[in-house]
Amino acid sequence: MKSFCYFLFIVLVFELVGACDSGSEVPADDTRAYYPLRKGLYQIYDVERTEYVLGNPTTIIYQLKTVVVDSFLNPQNNYTYVLHRSLRYNESDAWQYIDTWSVRTAMNETVLQLENLSVVTLQYPVRAALAWNSNVYNTLEKNIFSIESFRTEELIGENSFDDCVTIRQADNDDYIVFLDQRKEIYARNVGLVYKDSTALQYCTQNDCLGLQQVEQGVVYKQIIRSYGVE
Repeated sequence: MKSFCYFLFIVLVFELVGACDSGSEVPADDTRAYYPLRKGLYQIYDVERTEYVLGNPTTIIYQLKTVVVDSFLNPQNNYTYVLHRSLRYNESDAWQYIDTWSVRTAMNETVLQLENLSVVTLQYPVRAALAWNSNVYNTLEKNIFSIESFRTEELIGENSFDDCVTIRQADNDDYIVFLDQRKEIYARNVGLVYKDSTALQYCTQNDCLGLQQVEQGVVYKQIIRSYGVE
């Protein structure tokens, strides 16, 4: 139960395939283009979130917008960027502010700050088989992120991207007690274009053990819709 609660917490924190050729490494001076940051940069996503409570699912569909609204020089002599997140349920609705996140960059990593939680979302230079502890700057248990693949062409929703990297954040193979599978896809000069997170706890009673009967959890999918600079 403790392990499942941790995985479910990670999914909640982060809420927010085309033909390919795999490569082995991206030039070191170009890898931070997968997480571009500048004032006015925005992304709009289609989001579908299903939450299970006592086995009963509830699904909500909405649009999520992230926009970089400010930046400042931090004590480490690197820049911290301030992001606002908003949602709406359809295009005719006004955006409703949700919260503020921040992202700080360094020569070898990008760190996402969610209130008091710091998570290393990317390390550089991006290369095949690169792996790191995403929780190195917080008190949560160790959680390894890794580069799963490079793709020279990726179809995400209605958009096609020429250069993407997939980050595998979790992929447990326990289909008896709980399931934890998470990944993100980043496109060069665009940023996050796809997110897929599943954290489910299954029934473990004698009459349902191994039947993958969901008791609680969250299934979350986020697909980029549009992007640009305001």
